[in-house]
Amino acid sequence: MLRFIRNAWLVNSVLITMTVVLSILIICWHYQMFQLYKIENEINKQNQIIIAINRQLLTEYSEVLSGMNIVKKSQKILMMHSPGKKIKELSL
Repeated sequence: MLRFIRNAWLVNSVLITMTVVLSILIICWHYQMFQLYKIENEINKQNQIIIAINRQLLTEYSEVLSGMNIVKKSQKILMMHSPGKKIKELSL
């Protein structure tokens, strides 16, 4: 009977110790997951900002490449318009 009580006490103490250790590990794991979640959100925000700036730069670059700003500016400031369809050749 004494041996059974001692074995039961030993098993119970091992189970309690394992439960406490497992609980501590789970708490640490949840804390690490929370930190990773915060870091992921910050990186996603930075990534969205970078993507927005990249789109803006691509739009400006395509406008410069197409020359639309130059054409509009020349028409507005210098009053340069393309000749009409009536004049096809210059007579000398």
